[in-house]
Amino acid sequence: MLEPIDRETEKALRERVDRDELERHVDAFDGTERISGTDDEWAAAEYVVETLREYGCEAELRSFEGYISVPEDARVDVTAPTRETFDEAITTSFGASTPPSGVSGEVVRLDDVTEASVAAADVEGKIVFTTGLPTPEPITLLDDAGAAAVIYQSVNPDQLHEMIVTPVWGTPGLDDADEIPELPVAQIGHDAGNWLLERCTEGPVEATVTTEVTTELTTLPCPVGRVDGTESDRYLVVGNHVDSWYEGITDNATAMAATLELARIAAADPPARGLVFGFWPAHSTGRYAGSAWWADQEWLDLRENGVAYYHLDLNGLKGADGLWHQEMAELGEEHVDVLETAGDLPLLDGGEAGFLGDDRPARNSDQSFWGAGLSSLLSGARLEPGGEGGPIGGGWWWHTPEDTRDKVDLDVLAEETRIGVTLASRLCDSPALPHDYRATAVDIREQIEAIEAETDRSFDGVHEEIDALAAALDEAYDLIDAVDVVDSDAAAAAEDLQVTLGNKLIPALYTSRRDYDQEPALPHEPLPELRRAAGVDGTRREERFAETTLTREETRLRHRLRNARKAAESFVASN
Repeated sequence: MLEPIDRETEKALRERVDRDELERHVDAFDGTERISGTDDEWAAAEYVVETLREYGCEAELRSFEGYISVPEDARVDVTAPTRETFDEAITTSFGASTPPSGVSGEVVRLDDVTEASVAAADVEGKIVFTTGLPTPEPITLLDDAGAAAVIYQSVNPDQLHEMIVTPVWGTPGLDDADEIPELPVAQIGHDAGNWLLERCTEGPVEATVTTEVTTELTTLPCPVGRVDGTESDRYLVVGNHVDSWYEGITDNATAMAATLELARIAAADPPARGLVFGFWPAHSTGRYAGSAWWADQEWLDLRENGVAYYHLDLNGLKGADGLWHQEMAELGEEHVDVLETAGDLPLLDGGEAGFLGDDRPARNSDQSFWGAGLSSLLSGARLEPGGEGGPIGGGWWWHTPEDTRDKVDLDVLAEETRIGVTLASRLCDSPALPHDYRATAVDIREQIEAIEAETDRSFDGVHEEIDALAAALDEAYDLIDAVDVVDSDAAAAAEDLQVTLGNKLIPALYTSRRDYDQEPALPHEPLPELRRAAGVDGTRREERFAETTLTREETRLRHRLRNARKAAESFVASN
């Protein structure tokens, strides 16, 4: 970790976390169903703005037109070899609506929906039956293969979990609108799925799937608060989501409460760098349309002044027994130290992250700021996935009508809020930012080495660029470690360099599209396009096309690394 990080101011700030204020805010959202575009969501947004202003923050209630999809109804009728109706079923956000009479066909069982299993099965015009959570990757595979519909058996014996199946991040643009699936999706209970599985093992089964989904442009509220820094225009973005499935008290009223408490503490004693508090709509039914819209609107300022994005979600979970976390490499050690310093619960291992991925941020959780160059962090108390923990460790009630006030542990919520306060203090009060981009360079090298090992390729030019960058960063961080006060020319120069390094290296490592675009909500690994192109093993034609992509991706990465190195060298020469 870096030397000039203020780890003292946080102690007094942590003590200011007020459990009663957290409870007041949670209770304010109790009984509301904040589906995006509804009166309850607007009322919650107005409450947020009023509270932020009451605390002394600048606050505004912005609005925009977003493309959202609200699941309404679903039914599955087995018509042969016997008749059975499953009307305790749900559909998904951005699933397709069927005609009133539904869509009918032969049922094809797939244990797992993968490229290989779909290619091996004849699913065109048929209804696929599988088990799991409906997510964009399998839905896209089945839609592309011409399936008529898909039936999911719930992984939870007692609950159906609301889901969203579009891979398109936020409101679509002209280039990705056609990527929204056109496949009817139904989810049935675990017992109903077992019954259907038995019929499928006995012989041919036919069924009719009926779904209703309202997908349309809707005007949405986007409350945003701000506390300006006393010494710098740079700022940390703290985000959550104002919308919910059903009451959504732990997903995500508790995170709104934690963010409001963080805003109260910051407004009472403004830090050197500022904070922005985003309460995003359309997280659940618009594939993060709120944060994506705000990132579009504020991209230029985010690029110049944003230093990190901290996402709060699924907080105050009753029964939580460990701290889950994800972060980009440059903030890895500092984030873990914050969790160990301010938290009482033990840290979960990376392998326990489950559905939300490993130790690096993935394409979920309003991760709309990679292209703008902001470092990303997520953390919170979780249960172990499975059983009481539900499919992702967010409780068995996650994305169900059972996510109600009784699922909240205010002591856990207060601990998570203290963690947020501590992290914000280190980012906003320290003489230098805690970002150590030497770790990012190491991360890039490790990713390249992994790709080389997997594909038997070599990227000597990339290694040369990383070597040169690492040497320049060592010199630069010798100077950054000497920064001792935040209101100095040295601190400003160090801050400028660290922001520039984020602008160069974060999009290089995490994105494949333009910096102004959003990556799809699909399984994601660092260096995505370079990794994909390097792994192509097909016909000579396919491999030659892959070589074209690979050359361009390698050039793109080398160019970013070179520009980062030049920025570090310029900083050293000037200081």
